[in-house]
Amino acid sequence: MRKLQLESLDQLNDIFKDKSLDMTNNIRESIQEAFNAKKKTALLFEIEFEGMDTNFEISITTKEWVTALENCLRHYEEWDMGDDAIDTYLLLKQLKK
Repeated sequence: MRKLQLESLDQLNDIFKDKSLDMTNNIRESIQEAFNAKKKTALLFEIEFEGMDTNFEISITTKEWVTALENCLRHYEEWDMGDDAIDTYLLLKQLKK
Protein backbone atom coordinates (compact mmCIF):
# COMPACT_ATOMS: atom_id res chain seq x y z
CA MET A 1 0.00 0.00 0.00
CA ARG A 2 1.21 3.44 -0.84
CA LYS A 3 0.43 6.55 1.20
CA LEU A 4 -0.39 9.67 -0.77
CA GLN A 5 -0.34 13.10 0.83
CA LEU A 6 -2.21 15.57 -1.35
CA GLU A 7 -3.29 19.17 -1.27
CA SER A 8 -6.39 18.96 -3.50
CA LEU A 9 -8.73 16.73 -5.49
CA ASP A 10 -7.15 18.07 -8.69
CA GLN A 11 -3.84 16.61 -7.58
CA LEU A 12 -5.56 13.25 -7.04
CA ASN A 13 -7.02 13.38 -10.56
CA ASP A 14 -3.58 14.11 -12.02
CA ILE A 15 -2.03 11.12 -10.25
CA PHE A 16 -4.58 8.64 -11.57
CA LYS A 17 -5.10 10.18 -15.01
CA ASP A 18 -1.84 8.94 -16.50
CA LYS A 19 -0.47 5.45 -16.12
CA SER A 20 2.83 5.46 -14.30
CA LEU A 21 5.39 2.84 -13.38
CA ASP A 22 5.13 3.74 -9.70
CA MET A 23 1.35 3.26 -9.61
CA THR A 24 1.51 0.09 -11.70
CA ASN A 25 4.14 -1.42 -9.42
CA ASN A 26 2.13 -0.47 -6.34
CA ILE A 27 -1.03 -2.11 -7.66
CA ARG A 28 0.76 -5.36 -8.54
CA GLU A 29 2.67 -5.47 -5.25
CA SER A 30 -0.46 -4.75 -3.18
CA ILE A 31 -2.38 -7.53 -4.90
CA GLN A 32 0.58 -9.92 -4.47
CA GLU A 33 0.74 -9.14 -0.73
CA ALA A 34 -3.01 -9.62 -0.29
CA PHE A 35 -2.92 -12.88 -2.26
CA ASN A 36 -0.01 -14.22 -0.22
CA ALA A 37 -1.80 -13.29 3.01
CA LYS A 38 -5.02 -14.94 1.72
CA LYS A 39 -6.95 -11.70 2.08
CA LYS A 40 -10.11 -10.90 0.14
CA THR A 41 -9.21 -7.23 -0.33
CA ALA A 42 -6.02 -5.56 -1.53
CA LEU A 43 -5.41 -2.15 0.00
CA LEU A 44 -3.82 -0.08 -2.77
CA PHE A 45 -3.60 3.47 -1.47
CA GLU A 46 -4.15 5.53 1.64
CA ILE A 47 -4.90 9.14 0.77
CA GLU A 48 -4.48 12.04 3.15
CA PHE A 49 -5.48 15.57 2.21
CA GLU A 50 -3.63 18.49 3.73
CA GLY A 51 -5.65 20.17 6.45
CA MET A 52 -8.02 17.22 6.94
CA ASP A 53 -8.06 14.76 9.81
CA THR A 54 -9.65 12.00 7.72
CA ASN A 55 -7.75 9.50 5.58
CA PHE A 56 -9.27 7.67 2.63
CA GLU A 57 -8.37 4.19 1.48
CA ILE A 58 -8.62 2.75 -2.00
CA SER A 59 -8.89 -1.01 -2.11
CA ILE A 60 -10.08 -3.68 -4.52
CA THR A 61 -11.69 -7.05 -3.89
CA THR A 62 -10.55 -10.38 -5.29
CA LYS A 63 -13.13 -10.05 -8.09
CA GLU A 64 -11.23 -7.01 -9.40
CA TRP A 65 -7.70 -8.39 -9.09
CA VAL A 66 -7.57 -10.11 -12.47
CA THR A 67 -8.68 -7.00 -14.36
CA ALA A 68 -6.22 -4.80 -12.46
CA LEU A 69 -3.36 -7.21 -13.11
CA GLU A 70 -4.24 -7.54 -16.79
CA ASN A 71 -3.93 -3.75 -17.03
CA CYS A 72 -0.59 -3.87 -15.21
CA LEU A 73 0.60 -6.59 -17.60
CA ARG A 74 -0.34 -4.45 -20.62
CA HIS A 75 1.59 -1.51 -19.18
CA TYR A 76 4.70 -3.61 -18.52
CA GLU A 77 4.54 -4.96 -22.07
CA GLU A 78 4.23 -1.42 -23.49
CA TRP A 79 7.24 -0.35 -21.43
CA ASP A 80 9.27 -3.45 -22.49
CA MET A 81 9.64 -4.54 -18.86
CA GLY A 82 9.88 -8.27 -19.40
CA ASP A 83 10.70 -9.36 -15.85
CA ASP A 84 7.78 -7.41 -14.38
CA ALA A 85 5.48 -8.69 -17.12
CA ILE A 86 6.47 -12.28 -16.31
CA ASP A 87 5.93 -11.77 -12.57
CA THR A 88 2.50 -10.29 -13.28
CA TYR A 89 1.60 -13.10 -15.68
CA LEU A 90 2.56 -15.73 -13.10
CA LEU A 91 0.45 -14.02 -10.44
CA LEU A 92 -2.48 -13.89 -12.86
CA LYS A 93 -2.05 -17.58 -13.56
CA GLN A 94 -2.21 -18.35 -9.82
CA LEU A 95 -5.35 -16.24 -9.41
CA LYS A 96 -7.14 -17.95 -12.30
CA LYS A 97 -6.67 -21.45 -10.79
